[in-house]
Amino acid sequence: MRKTRLLPFVTAVTACVLAGCVSSGSSVSGEKVSLTQASEYNAELGIEYLRQGSRDLAMQKLQKALQQNSDNAYAYMGLGLLYDSTNDPERADKNYRIALRKAPDNPQIQNNYAVFLCQHGKLQASEKYFIEAAQNPLYPTPEAAYTNAGVCANRVPDITSAANYFRKALDINPNFPEALYQMAQLSFNQKGYLQARAFIQRYTDAVTQPTASALLLGVRIERALGNRQGAADYANKLRTLYPTSNEAQQLNQSYDHAGSTG
Repeated sequence: MRKTRLLPFVTAVTACVLAGCVSSGSSVSGEKVSLTQASEYNAELGIEYLRQGSRDLAMQKLQKALQQNSDNAYAYMGLGLLYDSTNDPERADKNYRIALRKAPDNPQIQNNYAVFLCQHGKLQASEKYFIEAAQNPLYPTPEAAYTNAGVCANRVPDITSAANYFRKALDINPNFPEALYQMAQLSFNQKGYLQARAFIQRYTDAVTQPTASALLLGVRIERALGNRQGAADYANKLRTLYPTSNEAQQLNQSYDHAGSTG
């Protein structure tokens, strides 16, 4: 079973920010940009640099954002993301908490802090923030927050709560791929193989290209149902799309162990 990816929310970076055209004292359409606006742009640019793996540049931009506006909650959230990426959970937690004090009702910050808590084993504490984010009318993807809550509940493990959260996500967006995958995995683990098949089929219909984890799960589901051709179809797709993946290696090992050529 794969290590499940949680779904953070990262603010979108404007084209102007990506071009590096806004800073304190610069202008847009001939008008001077306020420090507050410049701070927002630098915070988003810092988060984008972090997403790209450029931590030094991310730190520079986030610090600049706070110099321009010390109340910029997104900048503190960015520092939380950055410190977490450098294995400094204490500083990460401190900055997330400051971000929440600055913007207590911001659903993006709530979700990202909940992701942080869940990843660091504070599973029950994370639930509160996931639910607050999901129920906030300003949050654009509540299905992601509910799916995250389900992932954390599953780690407790609280299977009933996990399933309820995944279903809430699917009530909002019936084609949300991560929730469909999670329900397929959960059903498979509970030996509900027909239900697992239905969810993994819905997942493959909802995505342009299924992940290696989903394809391996498809193999296992069809094997459990005794459908050798269906298992072979998933296996062939896995080997074709992800020939060097860990999932392909697991697949090959399982066939070798069974004495089958698949």
